[in-house]
Amino acid sequence: MQLARLWCEHLAAGCPSELAGVEIAGSDARALDAEITACVSALICRSMTVDERIQRRLVDIRVALIGKQAESEAPVAAYCERLNRLVSAVLTETHVGRA
Repeated sequence: MQLARLWCEHLAAGCPSELAGVEIAGSDARALDAEITACVSALICRSMTVDERIQRRLVDIRVALIGKQAESEAPVAAYCERLNRLVSAVLTETHVGRA
């Protein structure tokens, strides 16, 4: 499962210190990371269904990550790219695709 592999890679990479004070999709980057990590964990454990509200939030996050990646320096940009791959995998896993 690609989602599990991406999740493990993301957890292993951690959050760069440069994320302190960075806001993405209306949330502090570290809080957003926790939100996505919880979503991925629940999805992998099959204890959550991704409904329309969650799908919309993930699509919004994906758009915000693309924008933040484009405007950021290397450590934050790399983090955004990695987190965006994880969000995209969640959407693909839940059959939303790359809308």
